[in-house]
Amino acid sequence: MDIDLIHNFKITRMEYIMKKSILLFFVAAFIFAGDKTSNFKVKGMTCKYGCSNRVKSALKDVKGVSLCDVNFETGTATVTYNDETIVGEDILKILSEKTDFEIIIENESKEEPSSFKKFFSKFFRS
Repeated sequence: MDIDLIHNFKITRMEYIMKKSILLFFVAAFIFAGDKTSNFKVKGMTCKYGCSNRVKSALKDVKGVSLCDVNFETGTATVTYNDETIVGEDILKILSEKTDFEIIIENESKEEPSSFKKFFSKFFRS
């Protein structure tokens, strides 16, 4: 009887430790996750406001895209997105399908640190 009690206690303690470890892993992943930013060359824009708005509206309701900034003068769209939800190639495909412009990825995803990471980095600089 005592052996079963000790055995059950060990399993319960191991389950507790595993559950806490998994929870800690997911919290850390959320806190330190960052968005990616990619620049896309947009060829064929002829008007400053209408064409820029067409590019922005193509990504307006796309899951994972948090920001799209279009610069008519340079012919670029800077898109910030969550790379766990969507990737640069998907954004390229969506822009090509929803607009009449030629879209080219200028540079592939530069990581932007999350706000939590920025906050904590002030205190724990190495």
